[in-house]
Amino acid sequence: MSEARSKAGNRSSDTRERLIVAAEQLFGERGIHAVTLKEINAAAGQRNESALHYHFGSKKALIGSILRQRADVLDTRRSQLLDDLAASGEKPDLRGVVKIAFQPIFELLHTRDGVRFARFVAQVLGDPQFDLPRMTVWGRYDGLTRVNILLADYLNDLPPEVAEQRQRFMLEMAISALAIWTRRHDALKDVAAREFFTANLVDGLLGMLTAPVSAETEAALTPAVKSRGRKTDERKARAD
Repeated sequence: MSEARSKAGNRSSDTRERLIVAAEQLFGERGIHAVTLKEINAAAGQRNESALHYHFGSKKALIGSILRQRADVLDTRRSQLLDDLAASGEKPDLRGVVKIAFQPIFELLHTRDGVRFARFVAQVLGDPQFDLPRMTVWGRYDGLTRVNILLADYLNDLPPEVAEQRQRFMLEMAISALAIWTRRHDALKDVAAREFFTANLVDGLLGMLTAPVSAETEAALTPAVKSRGRKTDERKARAD
């Protein structure tokens, strides 16, 4: 009986993984809203059209499951990189922090799994149902939390609103650039081009984070902060 249950559990796990891979592939290629649950079931080889609903319940829950599963693996690697650095007694400079933030996905760009995830997460980034930057700032991911603490320390000379928005820019720019890179016909094979791309991307993100705050931005900051404060007060009033 226990052996039968074990086999059934393995089949269920295999089905779940096939659905995740199929959905990730289709979402990355065509976009979140252009793919139906029926198409995902078919791509995963599931003749039972209720398979996806059984395992995930909804498209939004499926997307959340993909994000968590992939992000858990990436963040474990990110934590390992930070632990190795801490063990050496070195503190990374700001460029090193930015590199560690994205190194786990850089390391997968030569694999079909990495390419598939980069394209998928770029589609999620553009979907208003998911605030991906906010999901990654202070969440369940220890490695990302540690990275954000280091970033906040290095950016503490910037106005808080500027630093916060630039951290969002960093994620949005990196994800978009990674997804575009994977469209190259030689993305999986050209090691030298890939290493140049990732190094230059880190440089670009660093430049964006550390750029001086212009007089124009400073002048626009106060009205923007006041506007956001009014909107927050209005939301609180409606909630009360």
